[in-house]
Amino acid sequence: MNTQIRHLLALTFLCLSALIGTASASGLTLTQYREWQRDPIKKEMLNTYTAGMGQGVTFANVYNKTQKIPMIFCPPGDLQMTGDLTNIVLAKFIAKNNFKPTDEISIILIFALKDAYPC
Repeated sequence: MNTQIRHLLALTFLCLSALIGTASASGLTLTQYREWQRDPIKKEMLNTYTAGMGQGVTFANVYNKTQKIPMIFCPPGDLQMTGDLTNIVLAKFIAKNNFKPTDEISIILIFALKDAYPC
């Protein structure tokens, strides 16, 4: 791999780590989520962050299904869990519910996915 590309990847990783580290030790809050949405650079990282959370919930769903435990949400077909999708689902759910500024986006996303794709 080209040395410049490796350095760029390392720098990107460090920047992402620093931004996520400043979010909070326990997770990104609703207030921080809204702040990140207004910043063009952080917004791109937010897409990655929320896509990762969505993938985590999807993996939990797969586990639940294999253990014959009720699934968390029931997505249609081969739904791709992207940052754009998770942010659309979050925006709709946040708009119709009242949350505290300190509520964590990861928890809100679980309920948002349950609401958007009920079983």
